[in-house]
Amino acid sequence: MGLLNKLKPYPVDLLLYGLPKSADLPDKVSKIFPFPIEFCEKDSQFIIKLEGKVIHRSKLFNSSYLLRNFGYRQPYVTVGDCHTDDKYRGKGIYPNVIHHILIQYRNTHDVYMLVAPTNIASIQGIKRAGLKPMARLQCLKMGPIYLRKKTFKID
Repeated sequence: MGLLNKLKPYPVDLLLYGLPKSADLPDKVSKIFPFPIEFCEKDSQFIIKLEGKVIHRSKLFNSSYLLRNFGYRQPYVTVGDCHTDDKYRGKGIYPNVIHHILIQYRNTHDVYMLVAPTNIASIQGIKRAGLKPMARLQCLKMGPIYLRKKTFKID
């Protein structure tokens, strides 16, 4: 039954935001950011801890099967699986961490983020960090196969 569920087709509809390698990075985030950002190599995550508790994490991926299927070529990194503790939302943590990642990788990699079109809060943070809208990617995913791929330009 598990294998059949993996092969069950489901629609993919994501917005792609990015910053091409060596592109100018707008200074859109807080000059004074009181939270230290750490990189955890074990699970490729940028994290912020307060009193030993992780209050934010943004995972870094060195590849994306979806982006490869849509013709995006290396070198790039994709930022995803981001989460900020509810108590700390609205303090600029998310865009500041993304901006920090852009500063570290923009000279050597394209940097991308994929987000659901309905995730308005994430989209606002992504834009505030300096990523630009690139495309809307739609397809039907069936196991490891992407069918009916469509790309639309977004503003």
